[in-house]
Amino acid sequence: MSRHLAWFFLAVLMLAVSAPLQALNYEVGGCKTGSSYVNFTTISAAVIGVPAGSKIQICPGVYPEQVTITQPLTLQGIAANNASRAVITVPVGVSLAPNVSGLLGAFYAQVLVQNVNPAGPVNIIGITVDGAGINLSCDSNKFLAGIFYASGTAGTVNGVTARNNQSSGCGYGVWAENGAGLNQSIVIENSSVHEGGIIALTDQNPPTLTATIKGNFLTSAYQTYNWNYFGGVAVAGANGSITGNVITGGWYGITAGNTIYGWGGGTVTISQNTLADLQSGIFLGNSIGVISSNKIWNAQWPFTFVPQTTYPDGPTTIKGNIAMNSFEAVFFAGCPANLTLQGNIFNDAQVAFYRAPSVITGNALYNVDTVQAGSSCN
Repeated sequence: MSRHLAWFFLAVLMLAVSAPLQALNYEVGGCKTGSSYVNFTTISAAVIGVPAGSKIQICPGVYPEQVTITQPLTLQGIAANNASRAVITVPVGVSLAPNVSGLLGAFYAQVLVQNVNPAGPVNIIGITVDGAGINLSCDSNKFLAGIFYASGTAGTVNGVTARNNQSSGCGYGVWAENGAGLNQSIVIENSSVHEGGIIALTDQNPPTLTATIKGNFLTSAYQTYNWNYFGGVAVAGANGSITGNVITGGWYGITAGNTIYGWGGGTVTISQNTLADLQSGIFLGNSIGVISSNKIWNAQWPFTFVPQTTYPDGPTTIKGNIAMNSFEAVFFAGCPANLTLQGNIFNDAQVAFYRAPSVITGNALYNVDTVQAGSSCN
């Protein structure tokens, strides 16, 4: 072998050794094949069989299983064979029981994120979670959750559909909480939630959870257990923002503050949401933050305040909102300490301000039978 040829083979060998290995693709369902794909038959097998930080592609189809995720990764539904819906459903012939203890009680979670090690986000994208067939009693504080992020976890839920996630009136579409964990954040966006609602809460003060809930559609979020603690979207005792959501039907549209359930002292921004056909549009319990540019149609009480002296109260600013077709546009169930209520439009209400602590001015009132009635501070 000539010296030049030897140098050539040595260069090729060195290049092969130094080149990075081809990245593997992880797939569930069999719609993607080839030497670059590692295939799994179930989502549960995939989430424990891939390296931390991997992306798992989920083919269209039905996956009757309960999934527990304990490492950072991404689950993403993909399109194949003229479809793009991957559905996690209830396992057949399996005894259903709670699998996680949450701040509210024991939960049966269809997709559970907990004890993530190493630390990192768990992202769930383009997946349908369907709770049809789960008959879980509300007795002894047992609840159903389509997706449950336990204390100490973080990530993004994007483009998810959660449906049939109620059982005996006590179930939720997406639930995220933080108890004694370190500061965490959760983003829930661009998702469609039927019934159960989107909940983020903490019992820490100062709050250890920041929730961003934006661009979602929610309908018929009605909880019969514990007198509708949460409703459509709730940020309870946590920091965060609720923006650009559309919420229809049910009892509460949006709840925020630290008397709803969580005991943190969070600050919440509520803006540019559209709410319709509800009993209560935006329910505030000692909420601290800015509520602006929301549109609320056909709600018995577009705004409700429940301040208590036990928790921090205000400052809360409510401005630039529009509420039409209501019974009592702003209902005071207590005497808020630091509230600014100006620049809003109230049209077609029997009472504009019910039990207000003082005379309220600076809002546009159209077609209101009684501007102000009663007082919450007598």
